[in-house]
Amino acid sequence: MDKRHNDKPTVLLIHGMWSDQDTLSDVKEAFVSQGYAADSLCLPCHLPQAGHTEGSRAALAKMRVQDYVAYIIEQVKRLDSPPILVGHSMGALLAQLVAAEVPCERLILLSSAPPAGINGLSWSAIRTLGRNLLRFPLWNSVTELALLNVEYGIANAQTPSVQKDIFESCTYESGMATFQISVGSLLRSRAATHVNTKNIECPVLILGGTADRITPIKIQRSIAQRFGKRASLVEIENCCHWTVGGVYFPEVRAEIFKWLEPIEQ
Repeated sequence: MDKRHNDKPTVLLIHGMWSDQDTLSDVKEAFVSQGYAADSLCLPCHLPQAGHTEGSRAALAKMRVQDYVAYIIEQVKRLDSPPILVGHSMGALLAQLVAAEVPCERLILLSSAPPAGINGLSWSAIRTLGRNLLRFPLWNSVTELALLNVEYGIANAQTPSVQKDIFESCTYESGMATFQISVGSLLRSRAATHVNTKNIECPVLILGGTADRITPIKIQRSIAQRFGKRASLVEIENCCHWTVGGVYFPEVRAEIFKWLEPIEQ
């Protein structure tokens, strides 16, 4: 972890589906440049595609949301004080689940996947998931993205070169976790993705793009409503799901540090 030279909270970054710790390199660099100690976590069994074996894919396929949450909680408990949790997509959902279990200084949710009880099965989300939804049983498979999925639903507002870079860095994801997040809106409080917002007392920044197709802006608005006065919602016009780099990241970065100004002074 990068060392800090002040009393700013440590920042833990949590990547989303089909990703690893390198996905959040621009976000990490932004925090480090502002004097924060930042660590980009790699969720269990998340390797570059080329590094996977049949055995590692089988292990990843069965990873549950609960397994990811337990891993992150373990990292949080190793710290001397509550961190700022920053999550993207599935990572933002995981950040909420973790903050409901252990104290956090602040939450920053970038293009969050939907917690249980918020319907995330829009047509555009289904189209982005594509052939993955035809895998059976999904909960015993890995999922992956084709370039067309990235171009349509993950980085539709990015340049072709950024879209290609994202696709080439994508890896596999747990079919079990994909299934849990997909059906969470139906199971509500019984789902592994149920977030007990009453247990989360820290301020929350929720940031999403109005052109997001896999976690549409209406999901971010619904999450903000659940947190009430603790939440600040920022909508980036014409931005897609890729709020962690690319064309719109300078605006995302500016909004993050504007929100953090009270603890930077």
